[in-house]
Amino acid sequence: MKRRTTVTRNLESLLAKITTTPALDNAFYREWMSRQFRIEELQIFARNYGAFVRSFPDALAVLIGATKDLEAKTEYVKTLYSEMGYGNPTKVHSALLFSFLNELAQKMGHESQLNPEVLAETTELLPTTRDLLEGEKALYGDEEMSFGAQLALEWQAYTMLRKLYDGARNYMALWSEPDQFHEACEYFYAHIGAAEKDHKVESLKAVERYAVDQRSIEKIIEGYDRHLDLIFKFWQGMHSRIAELSAKSTAAA
Repeated sequence: MKRRTTVTRNLESLLAKITTTPALDNAFYREWMSRQFRIEELQIFARNYGAFVRSFPDALAVLIGATKDLEAKTEYVKTLYSEMGYGNPTKVHSALLFSFLNELAQKMGHESQLNPEVLAETTELLPTTRDLLEGEKALYGDEEMSFGAQLALEWQAYTMLRKLYDGARNYMALWSEPDQFHEACEYFYAHIGAAEKDHKVESLKAVERYAVDQRSIEKIIEGYDRHLDLIFKFWQGMHSRIAELSAKSTAAA
């Protein structure tokens, strides 16, 4: 218990500042929360964010395979089980996300345009998205840095999902009944309700199993920082691509 208290104390200042890092305080979130995106902009978001969400269980599987400590591995298995809908395919997080996006496209008069199969044929997967997907798996395959990488992912995730939900509310008026909008938002509620709170606890418990000395703490922090940088560049790349699209649309008009 003493070691865990010391580890937690060493990481407290780092975690307390996470909402002020560029991974969570960036131009994409500010724009997403400020207005409705056009369908072409939503396609960029859905293609790239959807790829991130879909790939995360695979990255977690790499993490589980690379983790030798049995108790830490158990905590990560809990997270993976949650991501996969607790065994219900219709509740897998990526399925919930695309359920919302498909309904949104229908409400906007662009049915199927946010379907993942359609997006794969029509919309580019950005280089910064590929960097995140590949970089995340690389970090998760490195036992020394994987604990910090997962800590970063889970401790930024609650704010990420809350901000994405705040932006989703810009489209509420497209639903004839508010209750129908909220029913469509199960993806967001699954996270800002309980899942991400549980995942934060699970990731910290796993870190406490590994952080036995100053060197291990330094490797945790290195993995943490690297993952947050990948996440920031992911959002930055998406924002830049949307800005380019908007500039072209304005010029054409």
